[in-house]
Amino acid sequence: MGISWLLLLFSTAHFYIEVDSKDSKETAKLRSVQILFRHGARAPSEQITDPNYHSSFPRGLGEMTDRGFENSYKLGRYLKKRYVDKGFLDPIMKPKEMFWRSVNKNRCLSTASTVGFAMFDDQIRHIHVPVVTEEIDEKLLSYNIDNCPREVELVRERCPNFDGNYHPWPRYEAFIANCLNYTHPVFAEYPFETIEAYMNEYKNSIPPPPLIEKHINEIMAIYVNVTQFITGTGNHHDPRMMKVKFGFLMETLLENIREMKESRESKEKTDVKKFTVYSTQDWILMGVLDSLGVLNKTVGLEVYPEYNSMIIIELWEEKSGKFYVKTYYKKEEITAENHELIDVSNLVRNCEESEPNCSYEKFIRCCDDYKSDEGEGCEVQKRKRNIRGLSIDKAERKKPLFAGPE
Repeated sequence: MGISWLLLLFSTAHFYIEVDSKDSKETAKLRSVQILFRHGARAPSEQITDPNYHSSFPRGLGEMTDRGFENSYKLGRYLKKRYVDKGFLDPIMKPKEMFWRSVNKNRCLSTASTVGFAMFDDQIRHIHVPVVTEEIDEKLLSYNIDNCPREVELVRERCPNFDGNYHPWPRYEAFIANCLNYTHPVFAEYPFETIEAYMNEYKNSIPPPPLIEKHINEIMAIYVNVTQFITGTGNHHDPRMMKVKFGFLMETLLENIREMKESRESKEKTDVKKFTVYSTQDWILMGVLDSLGVLNKTVGLEVYPEYNSMIIIELWEEKSGKFYVKTYYKKEEITAENHELIDVSNLVRNCEESEPNCSYEKFIRCCDDYKSDEGEGCEVQKRKRNIRGLSIDKAERKKPLFAGPE
């Protein structure tokens, strides 16, 4: 038996991180982890502003760049060190321990695949995690905006001339900017519909035209504020819109924590996953952070979450049987080997700022005004259904479509 396989067998001998918590005198064990990250660097969605730039985006509009793959791999190596090398996850990659879920967009699917591969790549076996994408008619990471009268209703409160048409998306963004009276001299030469392309190219180290570059921070802030209105976040904070956009996701994140705690207390074998990953987009990260009440403390209100930025929510169990929750944010695109996370555990809504951790009891009630069950959100007349997070039709809704090309 080779040395590498002896090391592998040795490394599989334990499955939980057991550390002396910095914030507690007694030993605590990590019980569950939920991670949401933005996809890696990508091409603009609608247009590339100069034919000379096409070589920088070889896979086409909206697709991941080489830089996106490289930095997603680095993110995966960081998660390997944090959760695989320390024994929380089995290094041979056991799907029963994990649930990997992605927005049904190539860039998100590619990011999830790359991060997962990096976590379990030992240079001997080439292992990929199973990534699933949208289930039929669900509203976890996405929903059909064309069939959401509640969103139209909320937009029309501020923009009564909205005709309910979101396509093409840059035109809808331009409509919102005009409705909100977000103007700037730059838009006379570079219409708002083109700004996404210039912003994206800028994020990929391509200098924008001098006029845009001169006002880059102002233009970015306007563009971000338009997105905040569309999502009900940040400077346009609206829990009603956030319920439409993120309500079921928030319900699910909290329900996952609740189910793990209950399974630990009952000591019964369950199918609760201890490691859940969501490969998603900037606006969803904004929604989760704002629902938790930490958007301004992490991202800020005038910029987007960067490529490969990440939210981590950990459930810990103390020897006494009490549970607490740690919440972290990774702000930067490039992930260092020993990356320093932003710890916002005590800043989450309903948590005690004077305490380093957030008790389970306080965290689980953090976001009552921002969560909704799967039957709520898009209906103008909301329907109440007797469900508790993922418990409704659980067997039926866990028939995922496996990730593949769009």
